[in-house]
Amino acid sequence: MTDPQTTPDASTAARPARPVWLMPVIMTVVTGVIGMVLVAGQGLFWMIAVIAVVDAIGVFTIVRSSRINARNQEAQK
Repeated sequence: MTDPQTTPDASTAARPARPVWLMPVIMTVVTGVIGMVLVAGQGLFWMIAVIAVVDAIGVFTIVRSSRINARNQEAQK
């Protein structure tokens, strides 16, 4: 049995499949590192700004992925 989150379909056949959760995890780690550097160098304001932007990108990525998965499931019916 295959995992629907990692099983490639026709639209992703050219690139390797990756789990849906991978990009938000990477963004969270990058946010933490950038935040630590900015707090050490510039202050709290920039850390909060970077975290807000990266979290917004993460939410957008999750929503977009959900819509793509729903569209693919609808097309398979």
